[in-house]
Amino acid sequence: MININSKERHERRYQRRKAKRLEKAKRLEKAKRYDKTFDDVFNFNNLCKAGKRCCNGARWKTSTINFEADLVSRCYKKLDEIRNGKRKFQGFQSFNVVEHGKLRHIDALPIEERAIQKCLCENVLTKAYSKSFIYDNSASLKNKGMDFALNRLKEHLRRHYRKHGTNGGILQFDFKNYFASLPHDIIKERINKVLKDSRLKQLLYAFVDDFKRMGQSDGSPVGVGLGSEISQIIALDYASPIDHFIKDICGIKGYGRYMDDGYIISDSLERLKFLLSEIKRISDDIGICLSAKKCIIIPFRHHAFHFLKMRVFLTDTGKVLMKINKRCVKAMHRKIKIFYNWVRCKRLSFADIYQSYQSWRAHAKRCNCYHTLRNMDLYFGRIFNAVHSS
Repeated sequence: MININSKERHERRYQRRKAKRLEKAKRLEKAKRYDKTFDDVFNFNNLCKAGKRCCNGARWKTSTINFEADLVSRCYKKLDEIRNGKRKFQGFQSFNVVEHGKLRHIDALPIEERAIQKCLCENVLTKAYSKSFIYDNSASLKNKGMDFALNRLKEHLRRHYRKHGTNGGILQFDFKNYFASLPHDIIKERINKVLKDSRLKQLLYAFVDDFKRMGQSDGSPVGVGLGSEISQIIALDYASPIDHFIKDICGIKGYGRYMDDGYIISDSLERLKFLLSEIKRISDDIGICLSAKKCIIIPFRHHAFHFLKMRVFLTDTGKVLMKINKRCVKAMHRKIKIFYNWVRCKRLSFADIYQSYQSWRAHAKRCNCYHTLRNMDLYFGRIFNAVHSS
């Protein structure tokens, strides 16, 4: 064992801290602008890999089967079009869906276009944008998602309870028509800041222009569509000024955002009212609007709040309980009855119905709802016993 005195130990610690600071400074310098070129991103190997991954989870579609069967030649053709500036937008496959009683307009892309966007996102765009994201910006990123967001909320609530008990409350905010209200001019300014290669910029500008909708008072186009990977990355980045204001300037640790749903935890309700006014100010500056109905301040004591379709309680003993939304349970009851009729008329097989039910069940298992799941399993078995017996 080597004997060293206190002065040498201090010097070694100083050198280790100095090396860490230098390494962090290098990472920050590199993060200012992503310097990958067009040819680094769009080559035949990258495009084929992206096209193959686009087929995952959609191989039951005829268009996907045809694309995968002719993957090599189609990727080669698309790569040639992109390199020579001959890309022609094929249009959206637009349709409406009703999710939890809310009508949503979906602009789905043909699989060739999705392959190009996935190649761009995986090889440059996600990395370029996410370098400036806060840790608690948790949607649509690798190793993050809904489970990550809910776990971070639990951690923030437990940390708040250790310091302040059930004093204070939570501010929840949501944006009105978030995707459909993002101004294209500000989106392109952000693109110019994170990308260096001019050809990559022009291609991304073209993807944004594909989503031309109604203009603002000055006539500039606004909005990006649901159903596009590029739209998700743009939407994640667009509200970043609010993230950095809350985290960096206000120094609040109990903050998180999942796409357009966010929350702030504080021991002072008056401070939450001030922060709401500041969020409204920043939102107006960047051209988006808060939803008046969904921006609410809820005290912790004797109250529950909703986040990502979960009903959340902070108890007097510091325990965080999450219950599934009652509307989701009622909706699943209705679905099971509809599924039963579909199986009887052979519109869908029982295996497909069972897989859909297990998907809902996996979502519900995130909550503290043992009895709800047990009762739903009994109800599902009672409804479909007649199918198996026949």
